[in-house]
Amino acid sequence: MGNSESVYYDEYPDHTVTLNDFYIGKFEVTIEQYSRFSKNSGVYTPEGDPKMPATGISWEEAVMYCNWLSRLEHLDKCYNIIRDDKNKVTRVELIKTAGGYRLPTEAEWEFAAKEGIMLSNFSYSGSNNPDEIAWYMGTGKSLHPIGEKKPNQLGIFDMSGNAQEWCFDVYMVDFYKKSPSNNPICEKGANDRVSRGGNYDGHEETLRITKRFYNTTDFRDLTIGFRIARNK
Repeated sequence: MGNSESVYYDEYPDHTVTLNDFYIGKFEVTIEQYSRFSKNSGVYTPEGDPKMPATGISWEEAVMYCNWLSRLEHLDKCYNIIRDDKNKVTRVELIKTAGGYRLPTEAEWEFAAKEGIMLSNFSYSGSNNPDEIAWYMGTGKSLHPIGEKKPNQLGIFDMSGNAQEWCFDVYMVDFYKKSPSNNPICEKGANDRVSRGGNYDGHEETLRITKRFYNTTDFRDLTIGFRIARNK
């Protein structure tokens, strides 16, 4: 995990981690899927082609969607969402043993983007040629329906480009220097959360697998969506 050759100091040192088995979405969550939740809960409903990734979603709304989907499928929720007396989210606690849906951890996301145990050396998820696997500034600068580009060797689509993807972890600049080797998750620190994968409005460099981004939990942008994961 990580990249010691990067010019960005939050990507190094590269280091080895071990993860428990997990499931991760083949595709990003779509407008069609997300709208079933948003229309019932009163949060922002994205517009556009139903097969487009749902974007403009805050990190808080992404974890709320995960809990909603878990309840819908009679699974244990993965998050305790704590609110203040004004109904503002103040803290989100991950229930690590729960069997429901959740955001991938940053380590899980990178493992899947690097094609799992095959650990490819591609710069982007599935290829060294971004045009093969990614929607980004160089291929039209617009969001596209899921699965139109080539998948990586695990059969996962759009991990580079299209919608940037929220992960669960708190962003910490030097986390890799102190990261545990087993199932690392950064849970304490600032209000910023990690997102990965680059997006349709970014240039080629931002699509790199090891590139890290971060924003506050209530931040929204039409370039950012998410995919879901589950314990196996």
